[in-house]
Amino acid sequence: MKNASDKWIKACVKKGDLDYSFLAKSRMLERKIEDEIVVDCILNGKVIEYQKQYKDVHVLFQEATDKEPEIYVIVAAAYPNPVIVTVCRTMIEVWGDSNGILKRRQRV
Repeated sequence: MKNASDKWIKACVKKGDLDYSFLAKSRMLERKIEDEIVVDCILNGKVIEYQKQYKDVHVLFQEATDKEPEIYVIVAAAYPNPVIVTVCRTMIEVWGDSNGILKRRQRV
């Protein structure tokens, strides 16, 4: 599914217009993930999924790396500023690497 939300989110982040949910800040602290890594993930990482959540679209950005990505960020394309919903470490049980892009594994 193509979507313009990721371009809008990136434009906002470049201007410093970005909010964090309480959950995102808690998870970042718990998982020892710095703000700079989250911003880099959004600006330089790849979009791995779009999710329609009520009135918002959530965009999942994977970490920009030439190795297997270790984190991904879920961002709500909310107005007036995008909101980091949460920041996750990649779990091998859920995600597989397909040519450098994380893909959800099929549930059996």
